[in-house]
Amino acid sequence: MQDEAKKVGAEGIVGVQIQEKSHIWGSHTIEFFAMGTAVRKLPDREIATPRMVLSLDR
Repeated sequence: MQDEAKKVGAEGIVGVQIQEKSHIWGSHTIEFFAMGTAVRKLPDREIATPRMVLSLDR
C-alpha cells in the first residue's frame, strides 16, 4: 500500500481497513486485504469559501 501511495505522489494513507479471512481449502493460510485512501497536501493557495448548494428551506 505504501509503494502504491508513493507512486501517485501521496504523503500519507488514511481510513485504512484491514480484513483477515481463513479459507477451508487452506487451513494453514490466512488472506489479508488492506484498503485505504492516499492523501497529499494541497498546493499553497487560498481555498474557496464553501457555499450552500442545497437550500434547507421548504
